[in-house]
This record gives sequence, structure tokens and C-alpha cells, in this order.
Amino acid sequence: MDATDVAKAEKLARRRARVMAVQAIFFLSWQVLFVTGQAESRVRAVDHFRVSAWLVWSIVLLVLLATGGGLVLGRKVRPLLEDELTRSHRARAYAWGFWAAMVSAIALYAVDMLDPVTAREALHIVVSAGIGVALLTFSILDRRSQAPD
Repeated sequence: MDATDVAKAEKLARRRARVMAVQAIFFLSWQVLFVTGQAESRVRAVDHFRVSAWLVWSIVLLVLLATGGGLVLGRKVRPLLEDELTRSHRARAYAWGFWAAMVSAIALYAVDMLDPVTAREALHIVVSAGIGVALLTFSILDRRSQAPD
């Protein structure tokens, strides 16, 4: 590995932190729109598309979080981006995502006592909270650990 590989890895790490932060913010803000738009009782064709898009987006974000976007990187750069600190950040992000999912599940359990929540709505909220918080946490930790631009 040479200096150009290290410089490329540093640049990609900064970009990864920004991309994950933006994706987390967009993902979580879109969930607010989804939850507030669930007042209708009948399901329309567009609702199937929205749920399918959310499902695909969720899977892509999980893969991004699990790999750090490293699937498309070269063999020389990938180990530089997947160092011990990055793995530690990922583990902390997973933990925060887990707790966000658990807190949202407990909150939904309490809300359901007053106003019934469908299983689809509950799963959507729990999964979105877990993924969104994990992405945001990883992005913040990753960005803080990097040298200033």
C-alpha cells in the first residue's frame, strides 16, 4: 500500500460519513411522512409502492452500514477503511440502533393500549428507528474520529 491508497481511503472515509449522515436524515424524515400519512384505512396501489421502496431502501442502508460501502472499493483501499476503530464505531452504532428499536417497540406497546397500531405500522416504526439511529450514530462517530479537512 502506498501513500495514494491511504489518501484515497481517508477521502472515502470522509465521504462515507457524510453519505451516511445524509441518508439517515432523509430516511428518518421520510418515516415521519409515512407515519403521518397512514390515517386512511384502505390500501391504495401507491401505498404498496411506498412500502416496497421503504423495504428496498432499508435493505440498502443495512448493507451500507454492514459493509461501510466497501463492497465497491478496491482490494487495496478496503482494509484501510475497515480498521479497528471503524469496527468499533459500527458495533456502537448497532448497539444504539438496537436500543432505538427496543424503545420504539415499548412506546408502540403503550400507544397501542390507547389507539390500536397495525402490525405493519409497528414494524415499520421499529425497523426505521433501528436503522436510522444506527446510521446516524455511525456517521457521527466516524466523522469525529477523522482528521479535519
